[in-house]
Amino acid sequence: MADPEQPLLICYDESKQSEHAVSEAARLFPGARAVLLHVWRPLEATAAYRYSAAGLTGALSDELRELDAAGQETAVQIAERGAQLARDSGLVAEARAVQLEHDTPPLVRAIAAEVDARVVVLGSRRLGAVRAAGLGSFSHGVLHDSERPVLVIPAAPSQ
Repeated sequence: MADPEQPLLICYDESKQSEHAVSEAARLFPGARAVLLHVWRPLEATAAYRYSAAGLTGALSDELRELDAAGQETAVQIAERGAQLARDSGLVAEARAVQLEHDTPPLVRAIAAEVDARVVVLGSRRLGAVRAAGLGSFSHGVLHDSERPVLVIPAAPSQ
């Protein structure tokens, strides 16, 4: 049985689905500790990939690095808004913003291990052709090879 002191790891991106996942996690695990995780990709890494694919080198600028710093600040603010939503819903929550370097699902699994999460909570968008299967690629990716329980909260009926 999971230790009730182990936190929930709730993935949060300010979407209606992630907000619904926060409220459902609070309903299912009242008063639990939670880490609200927001993952962000730096513009510099995206631009470096695009420039290298186009055969351009040295195209990164100070302005791009400044945008990345602003992006990081925004990511921290998003994570904090998620933590505040969780606290308002009755959870004992902390915010965590993590920069993405590769793929999101392995990063989420690594953070879950790092914080010793008792469960990873995700909102599901069920987009496009995947709708019939019930899981999006992010949800499926986190579930794949997960060593911890993963709770995928379906979108609210009106979403």
